[in-house]
Amino acid sequence: MPSMKPSKLHIPITEKSSPFFSRPYPDRPLSPIPDNSPISNTNFSSQSSSIGADAQTPLLPPTPSMLEVGPGGYPFPRGGGGGGSLLNRFRIAMRKGMGMGSGHGGSGLRRVLSVVGFCSLLLLFLQHNGTGLDFSQQRSNSSHSSQSSLKDTKPSRPFRLPSVPFYPSPPSSIYDNLESSGRRLIDVSSDPLPVEATLRERLDAWREAPGGRGEIEGEVEHGRFVQWNLEQCDTISEQHNTHMIQHSANVWASMNRTLLHQYRSELIDHMESVLERGLTDHYGEGRGIVMVAGNADTLTRVKWSLQMLRSYDSTLSVQIYHFPDKGKNKSYHLKALAVVQCPWREVLYLDSDSIPTRDPEYMFDSPNYLRLGIFATPDYWKTSANNPIWSIMGVKCRNEWEMETGQMFINKRLHLDVFLLIQYMLENHDFWFWFSDGDKDIFRWALLALRKRWAVPGRWVGAAALPSGTASGDFCSHTMLQHDSWGEPLFVHYNLLKQIPSGVGRGFSWGRTKQLPLFNTWPATPATARLGEPERKPADDEKRGLGDVDCDMLADAGEDGKARSEAKEMIMRRAARERGVKVKYHGGWISALCIDLDYVDPRPKSRREEDAQRKAMLDKERGREAAAQDELRNQEALEKRQESEAVSQSTKTNHGEGQHIDLEQAGSQEGEEEIEWVGVIEPDWSQSPIEIVQWRDDEHLRDFERQLYDTGFKPSGPGF
Repeated sequence: MPSMKPSKLHIPITEKSSPFFSRPYPDRPLSPIPDNSPISNTNFSSQSSSIGADAQTPLLPPTPSMLEVGPGGYPFPRGGGGGGSLLNRFRIAMRKGMGMGSGHGGSGLRRVLSVVGFCSLLLLFLQHNGTGLDFSQQRSNSSHSSQSSLKDTKPSRPFRLPSVPFYPSPPSSIYDNLESSGRRLIDVSSDPLPVEATLRERLDAWREAPGGRGEIEGEVEHGRFVQWNLEQCDTISEQHNTHMIQHSANVWASMNRTLLHQYRSELIDHMESVLERGLTDHYGEGRGIVMVAGNADTLTRVKWSLQMLRSYDSTLSVQIYHFPDKGKNKSYHLKALAVVQCPWREVLYLDSDSIPTRDPEYMFDSPNYLRLGIFATPDYWKTSANNPIWSIMGVKCRNEWEMETGQMFINKRLHLDVFLLIQYMLENHDFWFWFSDGDKDIFRWALLALRKRWAVPGRWVGAAALPSGTASGDFCSHTMLQHDSWGEPLFVHYNLLKQIPSGVGRGFSWGRTKQLPLFNTWPATPATARLGEPERKPADDEKRGLGDVDCDMLADAGEDGKARSEAKEMIMRRAARERGVKVKYHGGWISALCIDLDYVDPRPKSRREEDAQRKAMLDKERGREAAAQDELRNQEALEKRQESEAVSQSTKTNHGEGQHIDLEQAGSQEGEEEIEWVGVIEPDWSQSPIEIVQWRDDEHLRDFERQLYDTGFKPSGPGF
């Protein structure tokens, strides 16, 4: 098979002919998986009839040679499921004729080895089941005492093929009371475990979750798992990570439950070894910052970031990790390793191009970080329901933003196990990047696999842009503005700015940001309201809100803002309104490659029509109610006026004309009632809540550009 080039992680501008380029890798075959379908080589119908209706056959089953790790091999690594096991090596010998060619000699040897292999498996089967031939005869002649002693011995475990690992069921698990709870297995397996749950409990929950349990009764194929995923992720097409779908579609389509079990087992086996060696006990003390630098350009950016940190009088210690090898020019492999190896218990990880706007140490005391022990920032995209990683992790697709790992606060006492898992996956990135667009989502997969949750900023990511437009569009964002727990800008992550070759300098780098509001004002405006919003501000002080937001308070939110976890009214409005955000590219040829934010109606067409009909009926009913109330008010006003006139006439007679005027004014004021306006209940989905704010109006941003350029900063460079 011809050798495959390693996957490209970042694509030069010259290769991007459109925002979602139709063929991102022109120098590689469209499909990374060779055509080895059983239909093209064997009589598939006869095989299926002999195997049985319950057999699980891969869509594109790999040949044994593909399961070997090496240059040009199948893009899946050898795992704990037996990619490099003796059974597979036996198959390789059978397929290749022990190096004797495909002629008659090799064929004869294969027949001999086939008979030997078949007999070996048969004897193994008979031995495990304790029956057959001489074994049964010997047992029938045994004495009564030996029979009684056999009763006290444990029966041998059922025979299983060597390629399928055997895991005894744990004595108890989160799935024990599934039937009595009335919930599905997939729903329970998608829930988090308590923050203080042990790694053993987390691995047991992961192993028993549906999707990657292997050849057991009740397990589903990948297609059925996708159906579960679509329950929450069927309306995110406008927010998909389209590059991932195009890049990995063929790999995803090749998955079946046997392969998914192999890949899950590989990760769990690694974490079992972590547990056995006690690696999670070495989490360090104190606080500090870790950064990575893969080449000279990256190290220069680290220097600018450190100069900015010290200008804020930050006293946090910093360690910089890099490859000693000159041939290594990318440093994403080092992210997890740097966190694991650093001496601190509490860590701020920073990308070289992510610069704080002030001393970030206060975030270690933020409510959501203290509660969950990890704070991570959102990306611009959402993960497809087709991605097999959901099955491997045993977690149903979550309608949430992907994770952007340029800045993370981590308590290693609680999450060192996560980073040991991330480290393993990044060391094997050639495989795991089929499910993640670079390193960023590996972090989220590890958290979900271990049934953990993370804190998120108080505001969704802002798109920070040039002061003015470009030839390709009026708004050209090149920077992700990430916020703190309360929604204030904290990190300027200028990832795309490095690609702009010219025209950017002091006074022309940043100027404005597109962002969502905080939704913390009341009454709500049409742009910030949500469907089903209470008519009066609720007393929800017992629920978590701004400063203590986590990912479950936003994930899987409906149009009413209700998500996986309860939250204050303002967080529910945010969750509902984030459903309509759409990120789009423009430029890249005649101007800079830019990001812009748009807003779309998140409802499917059928839902829009239903809501329109319901709204028309509600408006009609409200109109009738309003007319009836107006008529009632008019009648009451008339009665009060008549009563006031009667009193006035009496007052005139007894006390004169002047007193009448005062009483008439008092009666008029008494009849006026102040009506509290409490916003709207039906949100106007056509009205975008996105706002544009100027950096000069923000205390944390107005001097940022000047301070950064004073360090010698240069915006562009080839080190992207």
